[in-house]
Amino acid sequence: MNAPLAGRRVLVTRAIEDSGKWADRLCALGAEAVILPCIRTEVMDDPATRARLTAELNGAGWLCIMSARGADAVALLAGALAPSLRIAVVGNATAHAVVGAIGRKPYVAHGRTSRALGEELLREMRMDGAGLPRVVVASAHGGRTDAEDALTHGGVAVARVDVYRTIPASRATPARDLATEGIADVLLASPSAVEGFLNQATFSSTTRFFTIGPTTTAAARAAGLAVCGEARQPDLDSLVEAMR
Repeated sequence: MNAPLAGRRVLVTRAIEDSGKWADRLCALGAEAVILPCIRTEVMDDPATRARLTAELNGAGWLCIMSARGADAVALLAGALAPSLRIAVVGNATAHAVVGAIGRKPYVAHGRTSRALGEELLREMRMDGAGLPRVVVASAHGGRTDAEDALTHGGVAVARVDVYRTIPASRATPARDLATEGIADVLLASPSAVEGFLNQATFSSTTRFFTIGPTTTAAARAAGLAVCGEARQPDLDSLVEAMR
C-alpha cells in the first residue's frame, strides 16, 4: 500500500463542512488527520445581493468564480444561468464544484492564482476576436482583486459581486497545544484560516506549515509562520505533493 504520509499527524484547518474529504484523503495516504475548523463561511443571501448578481449577470459574457464556496453561493443566489454565459475558475477543486452546483464545465486557468485567471481570460477573449465582453467576478467579501485588476487593465468592463464571506474562528481559551498532541504538520487554505488558526492553537518552532497558494503563503509568513511548502495548484493533491 502506498502510504507516503505514514506516521504523520496533520491538522486540517478548513471549515467544518469542507474538512471531511481532506481528512479522508490524508488518512488514505497513511496520515492521521486532525480537524480543527479555523474558519466558517456564509453566503451573503440577502435581497440586495441577489438582485445585484442577477442584474450584473444579465448580458455578461463571462463569470469568474474564485472558489468552490463561490460556486455554491452563485447557484443559490442566481439560479439558472444564461446558456451563453461562460464560466472561468482557478483550480480543479473549483471546477468540480461548478460542475456539481451549476452543471457547467468551466474554463480552468492554467496558472494557480486569481491574477493568472484574469490574464489568461483576457488572452482568451482577444483570441476569440469578438470584442471584450463584460465580466462578472463572484468572490468573497474582502477577497483579493487580482483577477478584476488584470481584466480592467486590459480594457474589460468588470463587475465584482461579493457572494459570501469567510469568518476566522474566534479566540479559544485555552488554545490547543499542537506540540502536546504530536501534530507537526498544518494545512492552511486561506488567509482567514491563518488568522483563525492563530486564534485557536499554539505550536512549536518545529511545526511545519503547508499552504494552498501564494496568497495564503504571504499571509502565513506575515504572521510569522514558517511555510515549508506551497501547493503548485490550489488543491489537496498538490498540497500532499508539497508535503512529501
